Amino acid sequence: MCADYQDGSEVNWLHNIRAVMNYSDIHVTYSLTGGLEQRDVAAAVELLSPAERARHDRLVFARDRRDFAVAHAMLRRALSMHDDRQPHEWTFVSTGHGKPMLPLDVAMSTRLAFNIAHTDGLVACAVVHDADIGIDVETIDRQTNALELARRYFSETECADLERCAESQRQTRFIEIWTLKEAYVKAIGEGLSRPLDGFTFMFDDRSSVHFESTGIGEEDNWRFALFAPSHRHRMSLAVRGDSPDARRITIRTDGSPAGAERATMVPLRSNLPPRPAAGKKFLHN
Repeated sequence: MCADYQDGSEVNWLHNIRAVMNYSDIHVTYSLTGGLEQRDVAAAVELLSPAERARHDRLVFARDRRDFAVAHAMLRRALSMHDDRQPHEWTFVSTGHGKPMLPLDVAMSTRLAFNIAHTDGLVACAVVHDADIGIDVETIDRQTNALELARRYFSETECADLERCAESQRQTRFIEIWTLKEAYVKAIGEGLSRPLDGFTFMFDDRSSVHFESTGIGEEDNWRFALFAPSHRHRMSLAVRGDSPDARRITIRTDGSPAGAERATMVPLRSNLPPRPAAGKKFLHN
């Protein structure tokens, strides 16, 4: 990030980004926050609304305040890649299940949807036109009883998958399934009010993910991708919209006026159609 927004640098940066954007793409921005300097965090806090600042100030731990500020400032900059509003001008409302969204008139005029996620050391947001979107991030080194939690919340198929995993891999597999589930329920806007055992993610081979749901027609037009932004994090994305196979995932790191750099990140798993990239391994970026 960069704290220097003077002399129109932010306006120029946004203009340059918009000039090369493909608006049918799924735009993901993330930041690994552990190495940020205090001036970067302070610059993020300056972009927060009064309500966001109050939420930020109520957080007990410094790392939580850091990640909250950086995530919400990054979202504001990401939205401004798609519209003439400046980052500080965006306002938000929440659904009955607590999902943040744009006010109805703004959502209708911009046709934008977004989602945001943060965990210790990683924040991310996703922005898309004319689609439902959810994103979730987690650390894989958190201490949990994976099998016990899975038996409470996961489908029978997912529990069986975890039981077959080597103990050394079970925690990571649990987090990967969990983030996919979270991304899905965030995309449909129901949060954890939706029973997590009512749909299933299956890892059929080394790089694919298969989705099944008990709801009629719920499997149509859904695309999922699982990423590893760092060795200790997982990031999952869920998208539903028309012509899902025509959409690419574009990933940028940071999102600040000094950065917004394109990142090459191959999904660990996805049900996206492969896209050849100049003879290299299929990339979705």
